[in-house]
Amino acid sequence: MKRFLYLTTAAVIVSFSFYWLSLPRAHAQSPAKDPNAAQSSAANPQDVQRFNQLVSSQEDRNRRVETLLARQEQLMDKQEAAFARFQKILDTWELQQKQYQQYLDSLKK
Repeated sequence: MKRFLYLTTAAVIVSFSFYWLSLPRAHAQSPAKDPNAAQSSAANPQDVQRFNQLVSSQEDRNRRVETLLARQEQLMDKQEAAFARFQKILDTWELQQKQYQQYLDSLKK
């Protein structure tokens, strides 16, 4: 269980570091625009509508991700509880096996 958690955390850290390292390069490679073109494109109502759609779809994705993460956390909590229960049962079984072996060893042959 901990191995899965560590691997997931490592994957997230690697992906964020890759994103962080590639973001300045992507920004530096974008072509320069003159200020007049930026003003005319910002005033375009189609661009504003498209931007609003993109923002709303991104918000929907973020909500879905948050619910999935909450469900994943609940499942991990359940799995940890089940693992603790299994470990307790296994420890009890091993103790009983030792006691039984001691009993068998104490019998006369």
